Amino acid sequence: MLFFRSSIIQFPPDSRERDRVGGAGFERVELDLANDRHARAAMEAYADSCEAEMPWLGEALRESRHGRSDRLTQAAPTVLRVFRLAQARAAQQSDYSHAAWEHVRAQLAAVLAPPPVGDAASTDPEKHVARLHA
Repeated sequence: MLFFRSSIIQFPPDSRERDRVGGAGFERVELDLANDRHARAAMEAYADSCEAEMPWLGEALRESRHGRSDRLTQAAPTVLRVFRLAQARAAQQSDYSHAAWEHVRAQLAAVLAPPPVGDAASTDPEKHVARLHA
């Protein structure tokens, strides 16, 4: 299991503690998966990163109580950031079509948006994607 308890350092968002420590060499970081959506996004990214070498770990993290989500991904900002980088790179090519890339970006943003509360698709990401294509 990946439970790290020793050398825990917590930084409240408004704390100056970060400046005092200087961010020097953390050996371990404990994430609050129950209360922090950013921690859940980090766990999803970790599961994706280790998938090729340790598929069992990627699957275990995704199937854990905090790994499951009603959203297609918990890391939508990362997906959109990478898309913007790809678009900027594509813009350097002679066959770049700004309209086509913007159409794809808009569709990607729609798929990544959380489903409306109370929507039947809100509990199943695949239904959410299907609703967007209807």
